[in-house]
Amino acid sequence: MAVLSRKNRLILIKVLGLLSIIRWPNVVFTALAQYVAAIYVFTPNRTWWNVLSELNLHLLVASSVFIIAAGFIINSFYDFEKDLINRPHKTLFNRVVSKEFCLTTYFVFNGIGLALAFAASWRVLLFFSAFSFWLWFYSHKVQKIPVLREVVASTLSVVAVFSVALYYKHFTWIMIVYGAIIMTVLFNREIIKDLKNITGDIAVGNESISTRWGVKTSKNLVGLVSVIIVGLLLVFYHFSKGDYTLYFTIGMSFTTLIAWGILTTSKRKKAMFWAHRLYKLMMAAAILYLIIY
Repeated sequence: MAVLSRKNRLILIKVLGLLSIIRWPNVVFTALAQYVAAIYVFTPNRTWWNVLSELNLHLLVASSVFIIAAGFIINSFYDFEKDLINRPHKTLFNRVVSKEFCLTTYFVFNGIGLALAFAASWRVLLFFSAFSFWLWFYSHKVQKIPVLREVVASTLSVVAVFSVALYYKHFTWIMIVYGAIIMTVLFNREIIKDLKNITGDIAVGNESISTRWGVKTSKNLVGLVSVIIVGLLLVFYHFSKGDYTLYFTIGMSFTTLIAWGILTTSKRKKAMFWAHRLYKLMMAAAILYLIIY
């Protein structure tokens, strides 16, 4: 069995550190969601093989992968002090990748992403140029502004997936409702992340909903948004013709209310962890629904 040299071990650790910084599971999830949306939503009258044979679709997805990865890098760069408090072990591991290398990688990834976008089409290039700017602007300025930071973060996440719609020029009213459901789910997830990271935000002076208005107000806002999510699900169920829409509506509604119940009935930090996990489960269910729709 071959043993890695010290130099190779250091390179491997740096690669793992970089993957951790770019939050590769989130990037992979977004790319998967884009492919699912392209095959099952935006090209309903074409076979999956016919859709996947399009080079421009792969260029678009690859472009988003590099741009989103760059966004996570710059966000980690600005959030270093806060993450050092909230996630000390993981942050220290990530520091095997120097800040200079992170910034260089950020510009390289953005350059590759925009080059791929240009190869796809000029519309895709314009979209991802604006998207890249907003990812930087969010990390540099917006995430210091309560409410706006959560709104922009959830909007950017939805826009990343629905960039496929821009390419195919395929929009329907029911898709807008579905997008609103995803955005409100992500908005609640952002509030729960704020609750989890409140210690770090207070320490470095970052303002969030939790630090400005308190934990109780944050949990009440999660409850209000949960009611909005259920309402949007009922609207979606009323107008959707999918075979599994009823199960999707019931499952998402109950999960939303259970997560809210966990937050309001427990003061332990573990409760926020489980509520956050439930919202991740809801996002996975939302992608699965598009496949079986």
